[in-house]
Amino acid sequence: MLLRTIVLLLLLLGASGLAQRLAVIGDWGADSPHRPKVAQAMREAHEKRPFDGLLTLGDNFYPRGEPIQAFLDDLPKVRVYPAFGNHDVPALGAQLRLFQVERPYYSFRLGALEVFVVYSEVFDAAQRSWLEAALRASEAPWKVLTLHRPLYSSGLHGGSRSLRGTLEPLLLKYGVRLVLAGHDHDYERLEAKGITHVVAGGGGAYLRGFLKAVPQSLVRAVEAHFGVLEASEERLTFTAVAPENKVLDTFTLKR
Repeated sequence: MLLRTIVLLLLLLGASGLAQRLAVIGDWGADSPHRPKVAQAMREAHEKRPFDGLLTLGDNFYPRGEPIQAFLDDLPKVRVYPAFGNHDVPALGAQLRLFQVERPYYSFRLGALEVFVVYSEVFDAAQRSWLEAALRASEAPWKVLTLHRPLYSSGLHGGSRSLRGTLEPLLLKYGVRLVLAGHDHDYERLEAKGITHVVAGGGGAYLRGFLKAVPQSLVRAVEAHFGVLEASEERLTFTAVAPENKVLDTFTLKR
């Protein structure tokens, strides 16, 4: 009787009560006025409702990737799952040791969510084979790809045509619904071929404006921010938050 009551309560509460919650920051490791404000906003959000981890989108430390302890100390005290960008390449080995990952591409599972971290600086045949095998084997309700260089972007750097050509067929084949990237120092949400793309490169580096909006662009903002990614069995929600708890954008994907 007690077990039936517990199951009924869980059904009434919905899967959102069991959601995994990740903070997301891109292009954050810069000595700018934005970085400490974003870090403080993340800590405050973590105190109100704890994160299960922190996902970075690369360019973890400027200008040449050497870890800066003071920047790390500003982050919420949770496990960090890093992606690596162009500014991280010169000190990639030091960052791999710091974050305790064996190589710059890997995957991890948290509840209903599996995240596939891609190393966009050197996306070779070996990494592609690994990614396809990992996507094929995944049984997670939600598959999310993260990398530094975006596939689509209206920002200064723009989307990577080569990565798009290589990765997009895999995303479509294996049901990836969300791609998170940085590199352009802004916030943008785009949609292409049924996949939502987010550029969240406003974690601390100096901001840049947009060029001409690409056709896939839905939402754009030039503000410092971090993201909150929440995954339950039935829903995947992303919210972009600027300092002082200002919501720039939020959206929910449903199975």
